[in-house]
Amino acid sequence: MAHKALKNTCWIVFLAITGLVTNSCIESFVPETGIFDDALVIESTITTEVKEQQVFLNRAFRFEEFVPVPEENAKVIVKDDLGDEHSFQETSPGKYTSDVAFGAQPDRSYQLLVTTSDGKEYSSDAVLAPKISPIHGLKANRVVSGEDGMEILVEYDDSQTSTFFRYQFEETYQIIAPDWTGSELRAVAPFVLVVWPLDREERVCYKTDVSNDIIVNRPLETNQNNVLEFQVRFIDRNNYIISHRYSVLVKQLSISEESYRYLKKLDESSGGDDLFSPSQPGFFRGNVRSTNNQDEKVLGFFHVASVSSKRIFFNYSDFFPNEDLPPYVDGCLPFKPPTQSVNGEPTIFEMVANNVVRYHGTDAFGEFIVVPRVCADCTVLGDPNVPEFWEE
Repeated sequence: MAHKALKNTCWIVFLAITGLVTNSCIESFVPETGIFDDALVIESTITTEVKEQQVFLNRAFRFEEFVPVPEENAKVIVKDDLGDEHSFQETSPGKYTSDVAFGAQPDRSYQLLVTTSDGKEYSSDAVLAPKISPIHGLKANRVVSGEDGMEILVEYDDSQTSTFFRYQFEETYQIIAPDWTGSELRAVAPFVLVVWPLDREERVCYKTDVSNDIIVNRPLETNQNNVLEFQVRFIDRNNYIISHRYSVLVKQLSISEESYRYLKKLDESSGGDDLFSPSQPGFFRGNVRSTNNQDEKVLGFFHVASVSSKRIFFNYSDFFPNEDLPPYVDGCLPFKPPTQSVNGEPTIFEMVANNVVRYHGTDAFGEFIVVPRVCADCTVLGDPNVPEFWEE
């Protein structure tokens, strides 16, 4: 949507637990002054994984302010239906972490209680932790109809068709520097460079990216022709992350219908006008509310989810045999920098000192040929340490 000065009121609500920034610009509808100037945003997903659970507290703010406003110095407690309480401490502004690691128990209810530094109290609905629904299957397929690439599919069994799911994934991929030579240029004296063997790993690295999209599904609603599978990730064949070996860990979160509807609505509204449209009375309601003032606007949702996960690996050659690799992140054209600056152009000595190039070769006249560092040093993009879970 094009920005129209003075006609749009733009708000951003940071929903930290979803990793989503919702940017909604509404034409012809200006919320009354103050509706969101002091709206608390509460987001948390408590899971069955035994870990330090987290709660995120922020304030709604105007787009022009650019930065979120964390809610600090709050008292945060998660209480279950047996009266057991888990206390949280603020570990960074607006981020609250449980004092001890714990996991939600299926078929038990949990409630979030928040007291802000000014004494205002907020509580969520009691949310039942669903039963764990294991991932029935996880596979990778090449898609050739339409856009060419790889899809990651979750497979269901018949008992899972009525379950509500949310998906998160962590993808780890191998990066191989295409112009690695095993050598580098070193300065041994002013304006004197020599070729020197590398004493560190720069050829093969690994990078992990975490999904930040809202991915939800109910098989009963999307099942077509009795195909019980769902695409959680598509990777274009020109994406360099699948150039060599790729792995993805998919987490399947069983959630309540209320969580599912909220996330689905949030996902739909993130690219449109729903969040602040007149039909939403100025805000997007979740399952958390003020216990002091029923009219106070509170944003966000307290989720409780049961988690199952599965990991797969594949090689580019498994699905693209004898085909060219995807384009690298750089064109990697070799060049010969000058030894003396011309029109302010940096010299090879400056480039080596600033660590922006790597040795590529030497021409017949003894002049050094280099490439951009990213082309011969994978550590620009990733970590040379092999992940513990990695399989070849």
